[in-house]
Amino acid sequence: MTTEEPAPRPFGVSDEEALELCREWMIYLGASDAVVSVGAARESCDLYSSHYIGWVDNARGNLDVDSVEKAAMLAATDGRRALIFLRGGVRPVAQQRAETLGVALLNYRARDSALDGRSKLGREIVATGLVPR
Repeated sequence: MTTEEPAPRPFGVSDEEALELCREWMIYLGASDAVVSVGAARESCDLYSSHYIGWVDNARGNLDVDSVEKAAMLAATDGRRALIFLRGGVRPVAQQRAETLGVALLNYRARDSALDGRSKLGREIVATGLVPR
């Protein structure tokens, strides 16, 4: 992990700013090569590094199981580990599927620059950082 957490965004973040904030979290946690997807890659994921692919859900609602299953499927095809950064909550069925499929759920709060794990893997990542398999 790097030494500095992402700076707080006291006024919150737009969807595009959320991508940058979550990229900064990936770097802080150890994926120093994390970038925001552009072009055709953006259709598959929002963020990626050599060992991880990530999605950012900046909506206020609860994450649904479809997002978790899509992330798990693409990660399995790609060979990287799946991360979903979310602003809102998580439906219980989505959390259960994330546990089963090995998708890390990470809840970010832009205003105070906090990151919490919303799945077992997410909590492990917050505690120990991103470690390649």
